Amino acid sequence: MLVKRRAIFLGVIVTVSILILILRVAHLQLVEGDRLADASYQQRLRLLSTPAPRGNIVSSDGVVLAENRPAFVAQYIPSGDPPDEEWINLVAFLTDVPPASIRDAIQKGARSVPYAPVDLKVDLSVEEYTALMEHKHELPGLRVVSRPVRNYPEADLAPQTLGYVLKINETELSTFGELSGRDYENTHLVGKAGLERALEFELQGHDGQVRVEVDAAGRLVESVTGRFPVAGNDVHLTIDTGLQRILQDSLATVTERLMEGYNPLPFDTSRGTYVNLWDEGNLRPADARRPSRQYSDARTAAGVVIDVRTGAVLAMASHPGFDLNVFATAPLHLPGTEEDRLWSAEWTRLNNPEEDQPLLNRAVSQVSSPGSTFKMVTALAYLDEGNSPHASQTCSGQLNVFGQTYGCWGVHGSGVNLQRAIAESCNVYFYQAGLTAGIDALESMGHQLGMGGPTGVVGLSPGEESGGTLPGRDWKMESLGEVWYPGETLMAAIGQGFHAYTPLQMANYVATIASGGTRYRPYIMDLVVDPQGRVVEKTEPEVAHVLDVDPEAVARVQRGMEGANLPGGTSFSRFSDYPKVVPGTEREISVASKTGTAEVGSGASRRDSHGWFVAYAPADEPEIAVAVVVDHGGGGSLAGAPVARMVIEEYFGFLRVPESEELLP
Repeated sequence: MLVKRRAIFLGVIVTVSILILILRVAHLQLVEGDRLADASYQQRLRLLSTPAPRGNIVSSDGVVLAENRPAFVAQYIPSGDPPDEEWINLVAFLTDVPPASIRDAIQKGARSVPYAPVDLKVDLSVEEYTALMEHKHELPGLRVVSRPVRNYPEADLAPQTLGYVLKINETELSTFGELSGRDYENTHLVGKAGLERALEFELQGHDGQVRVEVDAAGRLVESVTGRFPVAGNDVHLTIDTGLQRILQDSLATVTERLMEGYNPLPFDTSRGTYVNLWDEGNLRPADARRPSRQYSDARTAAGVVIDVRTGAVLAMASHPGFDLNVFATAPLHLPGTEEDRLWSAEWTRLNNPEEDQPLLNRAVSQVSSPGSTFKMVTALAYLDEGNSPHASQTCSGQLNVFGQTYGCWGVHGSGVNLQRAIAESCNVYFYQAGLTAGIDALESMGHQLGMGGPTGVVGLSPGEESGGTLPGRDWKMESLGEVWYPGETLMAAIGQGFHAYTPLQMANYVATIASGGTRYRPYIMDLVVDPQGRVVEKTEPEVAHVLDVDPEAVARVQRGMEGANLPGGTSFSRFSDYPKVVPGTEREISVASKTGTAEVGSGASRRDSHGWFVAYAPADEPEIAVAVVVDHGGGGSLAGAPVARMVIEEYFGFLRVPESEELLP
């Protein structure tokens, strides 16, 4: 009886279970069938991004400085279980990527963004691409795609100004999308410095999407649907490639010759004058009194060329430079690969102070004392206080004041007025002028001329430009907790002491003088053009300030700078053949300039001075302003002037043979 009851009980349980299963199957098939079928289909689909090409960067003369090139990328598309060791070893063999690197990349990808494509190797060679395609049937989940990567056709032209791209970091990933309205992903390359960084949201395009179908083994079957990527905007610059190349090459040549102990400019004995850097002539010692003297620390330099009439930056160079193409794909290679090792070593070198930090844009980021190139500020402050430009002084080579002796680089004798003091760079005159005007007047005039703060150059990130230091009473108290001493005014008046400015600030300051007192905001970005060729943004010249001084005072300073290139002037040996007539024309070009020798250190720690040189041309109707500094180059006339000369020669066509002469037999 007990056995019979148990059998009936078990039968009821089995019957109920079967009924439940039947009802469940019926529900899944009849009620949920369509939904589950659709879900099953969706599991076979992957939504993949199609990277958009970045916009091009183009020079003012139409040369493409940054563009894109296609690079083949081997990717793993996760689907179910990770690939086995046989799969990993085969890919490693075909791509020369260590198995451990592939394994780690897939595991990291699965943890960070499940089912997202994992890059295994970027920029496949033709041989690697072919081998992977031949073995594709053995490698479920492998995909080879073409991705746009950065290419810099001119390689080392304006590398610090253009900047570079690297893989997006976590901070950028969390903020860039919100700031730009784009969908940034962890595989994106983004601008990290220079124009690439400052104009990231202009240059970055909108990625496309493609929905692909995979089979049970994870192999890609076909593309189902997609959205085409939209390229980023093109950016047109104010940089002129010819002027930029001359500026860079001149900086490199001058520093090399100074380190070897030569005067950078060759001397033409038949003409009895120094000639252009690459002309025929003899290289004389840099220091005639000590022929064996070498400026071994003159390894770094920078220069800027500005259009006086608009503020457009025509050239900006920092020496030493580097090849931007090292950034194209190297940072994308997996850790543990030979490519990654080489990239890490190169990245370390580019940032190494002992290698002179090639990544540093010295034109906008490095500051130093301007030396005598600051004297035009002192002259304007002196005149603005109501002092006469005709008042003269006697220079005996030194000035004794406050119980100390302040020296001059020479003995200029009597009758030194303002114009002659600028032309011959007489310290004694400017000591007196500075004391007469006072530090407050010097500081105020410096501010009017844009010194002691970023220029706000359009095209670079604000954080990339150093503000420098324009010293004064408040600055010293806030920075050092000390009062200002009268003796410090003497040093400030000749550009020594606490002064510190960038070449861009100096070029803009000289351009302001050249223009008669109108200071423009510098700009490098000229146009932004969308993929359809429409101009979406244009930089217009922007007046930042107009000097609140008597125009005649500015004219007096201009004439002093013109005198620097006349006999007796500090730049005469470099521009003794000026004024010059532009080949093939009747146009005569004269130059106005100022040399500067900024002392570095004192006593046992003293090093060779920085060589500053500023100029503008033509002197009568200024078009361009130039500022050059050669670190530890020994002096402005020695080091800076040869670079500025080559820029002026290039700009006005003195380095190019007129077409009429080219046709002569």
